Amino acid sequence: MIITHPGSAHFDEVTAISLVLAVHENTAFKIERRLPDQAELDDPETWVIDTGRRYEPERHNFDHHQDRDLSASFVLLARHLVLEETLAVMPWWRFKDDVDRIGPARSARIHNGGDDLVNRNQMEAWLLDEFAADPGRCAPQLRSFGAHLIRESRKLKEQIDFWKTRRRLVIAGVLAVIGETRESAGLEEFRRLDDHPPDIVISLDRWGEGWRLFRFEGAPVDFFRISAEPEIEFAHNSGFMAKTRDRLSLPELIALVGKAVIVPEHNVK
Repeated sequence: MIITHPGSAHFDEVTAISLVLAVHENTAFKIERRLPDQAELDDPETWVIDTGRRYEPERHNFDHHQDRDLSASFVLLARHLVLEETLAVMPWWRFKDDVDRIGPARSARIHNGGDDLVNRNQMEAWLLDEFAADPGRCAPQLRSFGAHLIRESRKLKEQIDFWKTRRRLVIAGVLAVIGETRESAGLEEFRRLDDHPPDIVISLDRWGEGWRLFRFEGAPVDFFRISAEPEIEFAHNSGFMAKTRDRLSLPELIALVGKAVIVPEHNVK
């Protein structure tokens, strides 16, 4: 049995329930939207989520409204399921936690997330309405959603951990990281979470035999500047990315990338 609050449905409890369903994939749960009674709060066989005014993981009670210092219920649930460290790499994790606890407007200001219009998600609104109308009917979709979150966050964390261990270089004064992988997923999240984020990423071209050169927004690098170099197969005209024809050696790469770094005028003699 899973019990959550009646009234409007929210991302918080729906995501928490999705995680329970995904982790217990072979268990059939009855989901009810109502207030729990005392016996249900004391019964560890009953999961009480986002209601009940108790945070007692050992009894499967996961409410946070009684304590403003507690995270949202989906975070508490992930912590209990030993999934928080993995799921927290998702870029929306802390934002959604804050939205539930302090509201969308204040959260948007803290996370530079734009206004309420930007943050509206019609797919999310539809799912919440469906859950509010008939939670049992939504159980298969929620289980699938929870499994998707766990699967994708594990993949993302694996990529972030990969980039954390790659070699770092300083090229013409700009920090770069190089990794022999064709997978580019997780780069933005890696940079966001890193204490000393690089401005350039050098990885294997996904389709060709050479290297992929990539710079993050705001970095003093324009790869279109090297588009005419014989080693370059392609350079995007906006300057954020280029590809080499062949797998150049490290010294050749450093020399080539260095030509794309924009030197401030006051440093030019």
